[in-house]
Amino acid sequence: MSLHRSVPPILLLAAAALAGGVPGREPPPNFPDIVARVRCGIGAVGTLNPAKRPALEFHASGFFLDDRGRFLTANHVLDAIAERKRLADLRVFLPSDADTNGHPATVLARDPKHDLALLEVKGGQFFPLELGDSSRAREGQAIALTGFPFGFFLGLHPTTCVGIISGISPIAIPVASSKLLDGDTIEALRNPFNVFQLDATAHPGHSGGPLFDPATGKVLGLVNSGFIRKTKEKVISTGISYAMPIHLAKPMLDEALKPKPGPLPLKVDK
Repeated sequence: MSLHRSVPPILLLAAAALAGGVPGREPPPNFPDIVARVRCGIGAVGTLNPAKRPALEFHASGFFLDDRGRFLTANHVLDAIAERKRLADLRVFLPSDADTNGHPATVLARDPKHDLALLEVKGGQFFPLELGDSSRAREGQAIALTGFPFGFFLGLHPTTCVGIISGISPIAIPVASSKLLDGDTIEALRNPFNVFQLDATAHPGHSGGPLFDPATGKVLGLVNSGFIRKTKEKVISTGISYAMPIHLAKPMLDEALKPKPGPLPLKVDK
């Protein structure tokens, strides 16, 4: 009798985990090349104004959608900056950029429901990431996430974590008591959508960064634990990491990036 037939499957999985991981969860052989490519497409979102104290602030991560500087991040980042009245100081800092002052950024569009924001970054060479089809994502599939944990405290050096999508579930679930209801939860229950629960650990500062397929580098989501926890974790705080599926950004992007009509041709009477 073979060993695999005599040992319960759960014990085989446990043994594999102790030996270095569950089969199928190891990054593919080309993963270092994928990480190098993704790192070129991300940036740190912050503010810079020498006349203010602190002059430099870090808020989150994000990534480029095209080489013209369109950049996706989390909307709550802009809320925090606006509360400090520093939207005019908005900057995106690139890890491989010699310009430590960052690049000026302006807001093109915002989607508060899905906590997404589109920026336009000026004055640099940008390397876009390709978007994948997150509507076809499955529980158990491998993922990776990249961003700037704890921001400038660790320097402008992105870090990458790997794991799986451990769950796909609604942004909010019914609560046992009306005392737990607030405006955000009521809105999420009325207009539900699914989010990704991850077994990879995202830290403060990773928010807004890309969740991507480790085999292709295509973006499947936007890391965002803080916003999602507001409605997912009404009773307990789990420390679980979450991400917003990238297909939820499509309506905002289609509207913001669609070609604008040019001026009508001048009619000249003959």
